[in-house]
Amino acid sequence: MKKLLLFALVILAVAVNAQSRHPYDCDFKYGFFSNWNIYAAAQYSNQRGQSNIGINALATKRISDYWRLRYSATISGLAQKEGFDRYGTALSGIALDFVPWACAFADAGVKVDPSTKGWLGLAADAGLGLNVNVGDYSLLYAEAGADLTQANTQWNSTLFFRLGWGAKLGPIKRDRTEHDIKMHNAAQLGELKEENRLLKTDLKRQQEANDTLMAIQNRSLELLARLEKRLDDCNQQVATASSAPSASSPIFQIFFDYASSEITPIEAAKVAQLAEHIKSNGGYWRLQGYSSPDGNVYRNEALSQERAYAVYWLLLSHDVDEDQIIPMGEGVTTQYGDDSPLNRMVVVSKAIQ
Repeated sequence: MKKLLLFALVILAVAVNAQSRHPYDCDFKYGFFSNWNIYAAAQYSNQRGQSNIGINALATKRISDYWRLRYSATISGLAQKEGFDRYGTALSGIALDFVPWACAFADAGVKVDPSTKGWLGLAADAGLGLNVNVGDYSLLYAEAGADLTQANTQWNSTLFFRLGWGAKLGPIKRDRTEHDIKMHNAAQLGELKEENRLLKTDLKRQQEANDTLMAIQNRSLELLARLEKRLDDCNQQVATASSAPSASSPIFQIFFDYASSEITPIEAAKVAQLAEHIKSNGGYWRLQGYSSPDGNVYRNEALSQERAYAVYWLLLSHDVDEDQIIPMGEGVTTQYGDDSPLNRMVVVSKAIQ
């Protein structure tokens, strides 16, 4: 008896402590209070050629995808007949679900039979069972097998068939699956929302970059239009300067580099031609020096005078009479546009006598 009680306690301890978390559990623990099935059934028995009926109560606890613990209580021989013992059993054991709807089981425990001299004995049973789902939380239950019971010093065997109804308790696999689907969908929705937010942010950045590029393009077109207008103005002024001069109109223009008063070799050749022209035609000539608006105003005024005197000294080196030429620093000019390099020049014109 002590061994049977110890066996039952071991089975119960396995149910409490040996549970493993289901791989798809999420927040549901695959623990002691989940995945129970409770059954109630009518039992048909045959013992020594005598038939009788009884009742059976069964509780099973799933501990893995294939194994369940069993706790069974049976009363046999309710319709008392001669040659058939009336007794009860309390058994615990294990069942193997070799397919989702069928199992093989084996139980061991105690027999209680007040009609015998030794009313407490040992009992065991084994057989096959069927579980047919009827809805999400109930099922049809059928078992067939044989039990072996101890009567005094003898053992009796009984064939039985049970048919009844069962109920599922605690979170079942379908509950876990639905929960997992909801959690998965929620996670996917969160990821999609975050991805959509990032895409919107990228789109906004691209729109801002496109707006910036369009603004740069518009400014570039405006600047190009201004430059084209200035170029046209310069061309017109050059055409005017190259036409036949009047008595006071310029006949020569000497150009300089940026912020410089040194005469380049090309411009020096023009000064040599100018010297020959002055010596041939006589008269008095003005050397009007100019600078572009870039830079310091005072420096530009001084630079315009330095350029005029640079032409002056070079003309003197070509034997031009110093009384014929008058250097003048005119300061800043914009006659070729605000920032045209043509403004860095000395204009040589014949003075009115």
